[in-house]
Amino acid sequence: MCYLSDYPRWVLITLIAASASGCATHASLTIISQPEGAFITEKETGKAWGTAPASVLYDSASLTQHRAADGCYLVKGFEARWVSGTAASLDLIRLCGSSSGSYNIVFSRDPTQPDLEKDLQFGLQLQALRAQQQQANAAQDAAAAALFSAWSNALRPSVTCTSVQIGNIIRTTCR
Repeated sequence: MCYLSDYPRWVLITLIAASASGCATHASLTIISQPEGAFITEKETGKAWGTAPASVLYDSASLTQHRAADGCYLVKGFEARWVSGTAASLDLIRLCGSSSGSYNIVFSRDPTQPDLEKDLQFGLQLQALRAQQQQANAAQDAAAAALFSAWSNALRPSVTCTSVQIGNIIRTTCR
């Protein structure tokens, strides 16, 4: 079985860029939590979307079926639950704009609820992990660039040619 994680990042970035160059057929909703790290679930279905920030894609054609009279699109709500157990939720979310737009929503933790320090500490741990992952990705990208450079240098011909035009004649000398 083949997984996307088996490919170098530059291959995935190229594929994503190529697929993104066409017409947008999805709307995206990025769910952010303050502090970072709340676990996101869809209200009606209980579907887990992972730790915030989380991204949800909506098919534009399906989204237009849930258009309100004011032109906004209505989508299922979400719940954000922090490690302390504190939760925030919305039953329904209104996306006002294009059916292929990018939207953000922020769930803010009520600071009066207990164990705020626990949630802040978890958010800091996530940031540290993300920084480590970015360093690892940068090292992997540098290794891939070095390999590509070595490979492309190996394909270069060892012959160098120079062309000079003299009147109507072009003279080429190769060494």
